[in-house]
Amino acid sequence: MAVTLPAITAKMGTRNYYITKMTAQELSGQVSVASELADWNELTLNELYQRKLNEKRVEQEIAPYLGNSADRFFGSIIVWVLSDEVLSFESVSTQVSTIPRAYQHAASSIGFLVIDGVVPGQEAGLVALDGQHRLAALRRVVQGHVSGPHAAAVRSDEIAVIFVQDENVRSARDLFTVLNRSARRVSKNDVLIMSESDGAAMTARNLTSSSLLAPRGLLDDPLVKWEKNTIAQRDTQITTLNAVAEIAKIVASHLKVDIQDDDEGNPPGIVNLDRVEREASRWLETLFDLSPEFAEMRREPNDVVAMRREGRYSLLMRPVGLQAFFHAVATLLDADAGGMTDLNEAVNGLLGLDWDIKGNLWRGILVVARGNLARKEQEWKLAGNLAAWLVAGSGSSPQFQSALLEDYRRQMGASNLSLPKPKGGN
Repeated sequence: MAVTLPAITAKMGTRNYYITKMTAQELSGQVSVASELADWNELTLNELYQRKLNEKRVEQEIAPYLGNSADRFFGSIIVWVLSDEVLSFESVSTQVSTIPRAYQHAASSIGFLVIDGVVPGQEAGLVALDGQHRLAALRRVVQGHVSGPHAAAVRSDEIAVIFVQDENVRSARDLFTVLNRSARRVSKNDVLIMSESDGAAMTARNLTSSSLLAPRGLLDDPLVKWEKNTIAQRDTQITTLNAVAEIAKIVASHLKVDIQDDDEGNPPGIVNLDRVEREASRWLETLFDLSPEFAEMRREPNDVVAMRREGRYSLLMRPVGLQAFFHAVATLLDADAGGMTDLNEAVNGLLGLDWDIKGNLWRGILVVARGNLARKEQEWKLAGNLAAWLVAGSGSSPQFQSALLEDYRRQMGASNLSLPKPKGGN
């Protein structure tokens, strides 16, 4: 059955293309994915990899997102027109004779696209060159294979589609490779910057933009590296956006506040977000108030590079070290662990520890093989618990001490080890 769509015709280089919209039901029935083509021969390994559908990603990530999200959205899907017989375009200017002169040139590019001759379930004259995973997910939802409160409404969703006319299979393959090779994968840092449902990410962005962590603004030596998720020795930033998000999670857990989205992808409540942001800001501000070294780094970013290289706070200039520090703060303020009640006392006690990356205290915990830093959450949390023990000593709960000793022995691979002596010897 023919489908008529409103469309705009355009040209880039030698390629003609059309911009239109289709419902999810129309799109899933009319367009094939590249992995369904039977005669796309002589593919290179890279082309095969790009063409192959990641079924796990379709079934576990994209399709559930559609079925569970009221505010779901996709970018344009680019479709290759194998056969000109399948598609035809009629300009408005050829059908309407009373178009004002000022609109006549633009009207020649506006019209209707008619798709005809596509047989559902068979290899079509239309193939998705970019967006095949999104198309496959739409099919699963439209065909009823996905549950969710919004799954039934997906079939009526309108998707932006770009139809590209090309001369031959070789040319289309080349375009397919270019589109997929140049497509940017969404990194963890991208999610932190863009997410409007992850409360930790939202809190981290606000803290990073604050006058505390960006005293001169985000573009002039901020204290948080927000463009990338790694810290190099020469970087003048103290930590990363991801580390600030982890600190937000630590504070939220301490406050027993949930700042993650719900099952439908809705963002956490503003009251909870504000509470966590205020408390996280208070913890960070206390660090800068009680440490002359940290206070100076707000004024002189180049001091960060020297402190990261060596010195008693060199580990805190690494994301995992700062995460361990604030995990220790939370542990000290936990009535069932460190037993402290005063934030200043907890932070001051931790600042009195030796956080030197070259010291023996953290070897095998935060500093592992060949001087590399630990990356696993369980390792930096163990380091935080150990730091809390070194400050609280016998003032910490017996249950906390027993669990820490077990974790410490397991991490160090020795069943007869004792915990290091607390700072005060108690």
